Parts: sequence; structure tokens; C-alpha cells
Amino acid sequence: MHKLSNRDPLDRRLFLKTGAATAAGLALTSCADENPDRNVRDKDNGYHVVIVGAGFAGATAARELAAKGWRVIVLEARPRVGGRVFTSQFLGRQIELGGSSVHWVQPHVFAEMQRYGFGFAEVPLYDLDASYIMLGDGTVKNIAPSTFDEKYTSAFNKFCADSRSLFPKPYDPFFNETLHKLESISAEEHLLSLDLDELQIASLRAELTLYAGAPISEFSYTSFVKLFALASWDTFTFTDSEKHWHIDSGGTSALVQAILDDSRATVRLGAVVQEVTDHGDSVSIKLSDGELVTASTAIFTLPTKVYPDINFKSGLSKEKQAFIDNAEMSDGANIYMRTTNNLGNTFCFCDDPNPFNAVQTEEFSDETGTILKATLGRQSLIDLNSFDAVAAELRKIHPNAELTDVAPYNWVTDPYSKQAWPSYRVGWFSKYKDMAKPEGQLFFAGAATADGWHEYIDGAVESGIRAAREAHLRMEKSYAG
Repeated sequence: MHKLSNRDPLDRRLFLKTGAATAAGLALTSCADENPDRNVRDKDNGYHVVIVGAGFAGATAARELAAKGWRVIVLEARPRVGGRVFTSQFLGRQIELGGSSVHWVQPHVFAEMQRYGFGFAEVPLYDLDASYIMLGDGTVKNIAPSTFDEKYTSAFNKFCADSRSLFPKPYDPFFNETLHKLESISAEEHLLSLDLDELQIASLRAELTLYAGAPISEFSYTSFVKLFALASWDTFTFTDSEKHWHIDSGGTSALVQAILDDSRATVRLGAVVQEVTDHGDSVSIKLSDGELVTASTAIFTLPTKVYPDINFKSGLSKEKQAFIDNAEMSDGANIYMRTTNNLGNTFCFCDDPNPFNAVQTEEFSDETGTILKATLGRQSLIDLNSFDAVAAELRKIHPNAELTDVAPYNWVTDPYSKQAWPSYRVGWFSKYKDMAKPEGQLFFAGAATADGWHEYIDGAVESGIRAAREAHLRMEKSYAG
């Protein structure tokens, strides 16, 4: 059974129906403030690199640079590490409130899992009891799972039919230079050019809305097809990479912590960056409490929408500023729900503008009832903090659902994210390298700057490795001189 991707938000750490739902974030400790065992290149007490952001990109960059002998400090605005991944608890169960899906076709995150001994945790994906498609007007169609699978797979194959010729080398996405000619084509335009029936269009638009985090008339068609090409141009592999496998033994947050622990970098939580000055041979970063942190270089691993909150005294390039202002959209969120009644193993695609684009069973039994997860491409279509609004939306699909517990997380209203997963607006996919380009002593990472899986954890890890290499080469040259 083919399902959708999994990335997603907690408007507050408020979970609705107090007393009925609980979800406490895992208390993640920071790395030691001092790391006397790390062999460094000089004997002074200053930092060589300051990294802003303790998500997968920042943690990976810290590990890579510290391993080469550079003294590293990581500044994280939140009281926890992980960035846009957040492993938490819901009714005693481990849940992923942010980026979660991993797979062995995603080479960077798979290598990190192997390095630190993490395995895969399986999420229900196949052998459905029932499947549904909600049309744009809210009409729900009960479709036999085999028919659902056939219709969706056929539509998906048509949408991505040109993927191998467009992306013969997916990690060099513009290797085929003709791709630039397709930059103006939206996912909606391409979808409507295909010979698909009403149910196929509805299910595929629901899937694409999740990746877009916006109406798909604004979403880059080619950027989505690149992700499919990365999954070996294969529909089953792509679907399997979307939502079938999570990280076991503490989840995504535990893997980030393992990488940071290995780096032995200094990690400062609650450190909100306010101002950045590139002095040419050093960088100074002013925090919101007035403290000044200095280093030779700096790496920024922030969600793109957060950059305007920082005053870059020397400015950023016009190209980078244009990307920040225009390129990304993601209005996504996710929400976990529990019903007292056992609804079985079900899945529903909901066409835009329905707020729940996909609703999937995570766990079900007569004793537990049903744990469901809804993924939203457009959280602005519903008040996630309204239990009644959430219950009403769920009952459109499951009229007899007896909802008792709700756990939302909203990355868009999180001040240190302001967006969910990265997604490119029409015409901006080819500009992602503008965001990745170093400027003076400043380097930039984050999934949006990745060549590969830019909407996934794997892209964040890839970008951290790349930015660390760039910063290392710059410092090697400076110190040699």
C-alpha cells in the first residue's frame, strides 16, 4: 500500500484536552561545556568555528570539524537539540513531531545510523483494512485498498514518467541543462496535463500539497521529481522511503545527540543569535542577552525563514536575500490523535483545500483504540489548538470516531523555525546553490541547500558535511598563511 511522506508541528507544548492527552518532549542534555580531550590545532582558548543551529546539519558540521582538530561551539536558540526533528511522547508512546522518515536509499542519514548503532523502527504502511480519498469539496470516497493502490501508483508513475531523463544524476540535479527550461512549470500544471481520473487527481494533489506545504500551483514540478529520482526512479522505493521507517532507540533526537556527543563540541542551548559581524579574519556573534561569541568562521544551519530575524551587519548577497525572501513556502504541520474505538489500519488522502492531506493509522487494537497521525501541507486552514475543529475534521473521514486525545505541533508558529520542511516555489529550485554559497567567513547549511534529499533529514546531513568541508578548507588556507 503506497502512502505519503512524513514531516511536520506543537503550536505550544500544549496538548489539547488537558488530562486526556500528554506529550512531554524528551529532556536532551547538551554536550559538556569544556572538552579537554579533543586534540586541537592551537593552545589558546578561542573557538575556530561557531555553528548556529543544533539540528542534523549543525551537529554533523560540528562533528566533522572537531574531528579535524578545530575548536567548535554550537549555538542553539531552543532549550533542546534537534532543530526541526523532535522526538516526544504521546500517551506513553514515542512519536516524531518533526522530520522522521529515514531509509537505506538515503545514504547520509543511513551512514549516521550505522555509525552510531541505530536501527529502523517500522510504521504500519501495508495491509490496510480500509482506504479513503476525500475530494476537494469534502466528499469522501471509500475505495478498496487494492483499487486505491492501483489508482495512486498509476497516477504517480505518470507524474514522474520523465524522471530518469530529467535527472540521470540526481545528486547533480542540473546535469541535464534542459531542466532549466522546465523551471516555470508548477506541479499543478503538470498534474492537469496528464490523463487522470477524479480520484487519481485528488490523491496525487493531496500528496503534492504535503511536499509543497502550499497550493501546488506554487510548487516546483521538477523539484519533486528529483526526489523520486533519488529513490532509484522507482515508485515502490520512493513510497517506502516516505513513511515506512523511523529511527529506533530514542528516535531522531537521540541520533542528533549521538552526533553532538561524538563531536565533543561546546553546545549552548537557549542562545538566540541577534547580530553577526564578519570582520574579514574573524566573526563575532552577538546573542540576545548581549553576550559576544567570536570565532574564525561561522556556519549557519537555520531554516530559511529565520534568517530575517538576524542582523547580518555586512549584509548578505542579493541572490541569497532573494532566495530567503521568495524561494520556500512550507506551511506544514502534523498532529497525533487517539480515538477510543478501534478504526483498524486505515489511510486517507485528502485533496486540497481540506486541511488534513493525509490521515494514517499508527497503532490500533481493541484495548488501545486507534492512534492516528494527520499530516497537513497547509496548517493555516485549521486551528490546530481547537479540539472541536480537529474532531470535526476527523469525523469527515471516520464519522464514528470517538476522539479523546490530540497532540499537535506547528513548526510555522515556532519562532525558531517559521516553516516546516523545505520546499521550492516555481522558478526557485535552480537557485538553491545561492543559499549554499559561502560569503566571506560565513558558511551556510540546512536541508534547503542540499543537492539531494532537500525535504528530508538526509539533505540536512549532506549539507552539514559540505559546509564543514568548505569551512575547513578556508581555515586551513588562513592558518597556513
